[in-house]
Amino acid sequence: MGKTFTDTQQEAASIILMTLENELSYYLNKPLYAQVFTNEKHMLEMGQRQIFLRNSPVRSVTAFSVGMNNQMVNQVISDFDIYPWGIDNVRIAGQGYIALVTYTAGVYDSDSVVLERVLLTSSAREMSKFLADAQGLERLNVEGTDYVFGNKGESGFTTQELKMISRLKRRIVR
Repeated sequence: MGKTFTDTQQEAASIILMTLENELSYYLNKPLYAQVFTNEKHMLEMGQRQIFLRNSPVRSVTAFSVGMNNQMVNQVISDFDIYPWGIDNVRIAGQGYIALVTYTAGVYDSDSVVLERVLLTSSAREMSKFLADAQGLERLNVEGTDYVFGNKGESGFTTQELKMISRLKRRIVR
């Protein structure tokens, strides 16, 4: 953009962007970027075939082991199928087993383009609002031009942006 920020402005922009990323991750109920989740514990039932992992979409599983509840997990499992929601094609033969799963989950690269656009437009509004608040402005008149801050001076995500990304939202039934 050809704009150099001072250290204070850079820090403010980083905080705004980080806050919006966290808010978007909370709204979508999933991590925005690939993250490793280590030793996620799951209590297993006899005859269980699937394990629904807490974060999705699952991109890879790096460790999967099963053992008794009161002992250290000791049986490494290597023959299973990975789906966006978790693990399938395992058969639990007894009661009282636990599974420890280490995996990577996060939004697919193809969906991240849409999320980055939403983050950038909302962060631009946030920075405009931050500037306007600092100067006590709602509109700006400079050299015969009149600027009105977008989204009526409101900050955050617009309804239209949230609609655009709602298909990526993870719904959890409790």
